[in-house]
Amino acid sequence: MTSIGTPRVRGTHSLQLRFMLWVFASAALIAVVAATVAYQLAQARALASGRSSVEALATAVEKTLAIGAYAQDAVLLQEVAGGLARNELVNRVEVLAADGRALAQARRPGAPGDAHGTLLARPLVSPFDARESLGQLRVHLNDAKVQADADREAYTLAAAMAGQAALLALILYLLAARMVSRPIVRLASAMRRTAPGTGAHLETPAAHANDEIGVLIAGANTLLEANERQLQTERRLRAEVEAMEAQYRQIFDSSSAGIFVIDERGRLINGNPTVSRVVGLSMDALRSLSEDDFISRVFHRPDLVRQMIDEAVRRGETVSADLELVQHGESRRWVHCLISVQRADGQTVEGVIYDITERKSDENAVRYRAEHDALTELKNRAAAEATLERFVKEARGRNAPLAVACLDLDGFKQINDTHGHQAGDEVLVACAERMRAAVRRSSDLVARLGGDEFLIALRDVGPGDAVLAQVMQELVATLSQPVRLSTGQEVSVGVSIGIACLPTHGADPPGLVRAADEALYHVKRHGKQAFAIALAS
Repeated sequence: MTSIGTPRVRGTHSLQLRFMLWVFASAALIAVVAATVAYQLAQARALASGRSSVEALATAVEKTLAIGAYAQDAVLLQEVAGGLARNELVNRVEVLAADGRALAQARRPGAPGDAHGTLLARPLVSPFDARESLGQLRVHLNDAKVQADADREAYTLAAAMAGQAALLALILYLLAARMVSRPIVRLASAMRRTAPGTGAHLETPAAHANDEIGVLIAGANTLLEANERQLQTERRLRAEVEAMEAQYRQIFDSSSAGIFVIDERGRLINGNPTVSRVVGLSMDALRSLSEDDFISRVFHRPDLVRQMIDEAVRRGETVSADLELVQHGESRRWVHCLISVQRADGQTVEGVIYDITERKSDENAVRYRAEHDALTELKNRAAAEATLERFVKEARGRNAPLAVACLDLDGFKQINDTHGHQAGDEVLVACAERMRAAVRRSSDLVARLGGDEFLIALRDVGPGDAVLAQVMQELVATLSQPVRLSTGQEVSVGVSIGIACLPTHGADPPGLVRAADEALYHVKRHGKQAFAIALAS
């Protein structure tokens, strides 16, 4: 089995890179905030420290200046003021008397003449009487120096804080890369190399046996085992399905029954070779019906098949019927067809057909023998009665006339007695053929009731129709013509015909036959070789 390649993680999709970016971004934000706070705190502390230093100096010389002011010692006051002015945190020093006179003044070398800065004022009191004010010490701070020292200290602290944050971020990244990211990358690479279904497992490093990485590897191995079991089950099921499909395909292809599946539009979806053989089409021609109407191309009466489909849908079960196929050549072919409809995913019609042409031919032959006279091949008495019953029912339903004629051959017994039964049979066959020729084969009935008795039924013919007299005259004329026997001899018979019409002479088959018989005997009593219509009842 080919393993599925895991895409290699690149660029901004790398979890490790994103983690690093987030760590450094967080560290940068923390560093900015910390540096800002540290800068402000350091600056405030530095400013306070500078002021405190100057105040400490002022406190140190305060008593000396008080003594100088009390003694009015200008030299002492000037030396002390000059000493203070030499401090780099001081711009200018002034010693004022109580009345506001300047007792001493000094300016730091290099300080601008107009530099004043922040003023620090301290009162000078008498060394002997604290209540006696002698003057005031005024110190103007070097704000630029104080600010520069504060900035330098603040920058140093802010840089230290930012460096600390960056170092912490780097340490966190290295620790995360070593303890989390790198094991995960190795695990991902190992999983990418592991082919599903091979039974391979991931090895758990000893350092990660009891931590989250070990849990992740154990979970991955559990997933691999489940996948392996699933693949094995899938392989087994696939093999079983393939074996079953092969078996069913063999059954489908080799079945003696024709099996076909069509869609709701009548197009062929699938059909086995037996269908091709039964319907008389090649497999290529059969496959072409996937784009054509299979029902119309195969069945002689497509409407019957569609009725079967509708009935199968309505009843929810399989329906069957004997159906004639479209004729290819002169022979008629029949199948027994079973139709079922599946509606799970759209409507599909499943059909099974069995070739019953031979059986149908046998049935037709049996039916023909059961319904026809063996000698003349005319309808026999039973078939004549059933057909006449149907004719009468149809005529009464359409309010149409019907003529029934009973015929009896004159002189037949003499031929039978003189020339034998073989000659009599030949006369009967010849007379039957002449009767068939005198009527409409597609709609009228000609039957042998027994011996030399026959029956003819003419549909849609009434007692006043000229066609009735014409047909009867033709029958009298043709049946009176000589019949050449197989021995070469010629013999002749005559015919007596009695006619009854629906509804004039009867309303049902027995009544019509009785009326026709009475007319027949009337002809026989009055010279034969003629026809007569029964009297109206």
